[in-house]
Amino acid sequence: MANFQWAAGTPPPEASPHSLAKLRVLRAYLENYFQTLTAQPRMDRLRVTFVDGFCGGGVYRDGTQLVSGTPLLLCEAVEDARRSLNVGRAKPIAIDPEFYFLDRNPRAVDYLRSELVRQGRLSELGRSIHLSKGVFETNYPAIKRSIEARTTRGVGRSIFVLDQKGYTSVPVSIIRDILSAFSGGEVILTFAVDWLIDYLSDKPQAFANLPQLEIGPDAIREYMRLKNETGGRYLIQRLLKQHIQQATGARFISPFFIRSGEANKDLWIVHLSNNQTARNVMVAVHWLFKNHSWHPGQGGLEILGFDPKLDSDALPDFWFGDKELEVMHDRLAEDVLRRIRDNHKDAPVRYVDFLSSVANETPARLIDFDEVATNLVAYKELKISTSEGNTRRAAKPGKADLIGMAAQTTFVYLKDQRPVEKKPRRRTNFNSAPSTTPPAKSPNRGLFDQD
Repeated sequence: MANFQWAAGTPPPEASPHSLAKLRVLRAYLENYFQTLTAQPRMDRLRVTFVDGFCGGGVYRDGTQLVSGTPLLLCEAVEDARRSLNVGRAKPIAIDPEFYFLDRNPRAVDYLRSELVRQGRLSELGRSIHLSKGVFETNYPAIKRSIEARTTRGVGRSIFVLDQKGYTSVPVSIIRDILSAFSGGEVILTFAVDWLIDYLSDKPQAFANLPQLEIGPDAIREYMRLKNETGGRYLIQRLLKQHIQQATGARFISPFFIRSGEANKDLWIVHLSNNQTARNVMVAVHWLFKNHSWHPGQGGLEILGFDPKLDSDALPDFWFGDKELEVMHDRLAEDVLRRIRDNHKDAPVRYVDFLSSVANETPARLIDFDEVATNLVAYKELKISTSEGNTRRAAKPGKADLIGMAAQTTFVYLKDQRPVEKKPRRRTNFNSAPSTTPPAKSPNRGLFDQD
């Protein structure tokens, strides 16, 4: 993995392709983050804390161009939001940020300080911008106390950007504490999943380096057993994803790959939160940058599932492009019907509860679920009813509506649990769908939880 070095009086290091990719994802996420949080016209103040636990020197080279690293990007995102959000707003909104930038490399922190001063931020140092030379784990308790002092009712709106090198520098216990202490807390974690899988062995050092992840010896031995089996790497990735979610207590997780070209290995950009809309905003960002991020599969309810007979080498790479979108809608329609039938039988389920139960299993956005549900209703395979159980003549379910299998549905299930349609194939392309109601335009159905 890249080992960036900053030294006073010298040009910044050259950015790696995957570092540039991560920065693009973060910038786009922050733009949508502010837009979504401030959608309420009555809001007049937003307090938020940004933490970069591995800040580096704050700037890179991309050929002849200088590129802002995470610390400068976070500062710039706040400035951009202040300008854009107040255009045409009857009641101006004030953004009240705090920034904590840490790195164990003193020269990197000194370099960052110089860049902040060069950008005219000297007056902010020690006030809203705090620099620390040290380890994130050591500094976290003080940062937590500062967030607690700025919040009410445990909201603690904050984003922790933890761009670790490798996979052992961030204890899952800290992420668990962030998400349990603050309902508005989020974590964006870099996780070198392919490096971890390659490192697995029965040597003592393999066990010694994993306590931060809370992966026990039995789990390591199971990973080692699977490592050389058909589809083993694929399954280990899914087991690791489940472990990270369970160990951190995150309700929602989105782990998608960014390929590290210099090592021909893949990094996870893992977004962890307790808010479904926050996850949806992050997933929408991956769709924004087509052919940028990827995951193995076809886009259905598959991230948590695994077929032991499946050859992972034969799985398509899902690159969030137009072709993948079409395939995903077809696959998602089948999987949604199968899940409702298998898990809920004839009992309807609240649409919002169904979405929450499957959000972590797919790269689909909420708008994709809405489009698929609209099509299934149009083809009378899904029915919508009110919370009182009365049939609704609506094209698309609302949050409080109930959804269930329509009586006319004629799917039969084979041993491999794949549905076989006995009537003409439904069309998920809305250019040819019978419904005249257009799908929702925004990928973010509603706001982050209002605490």
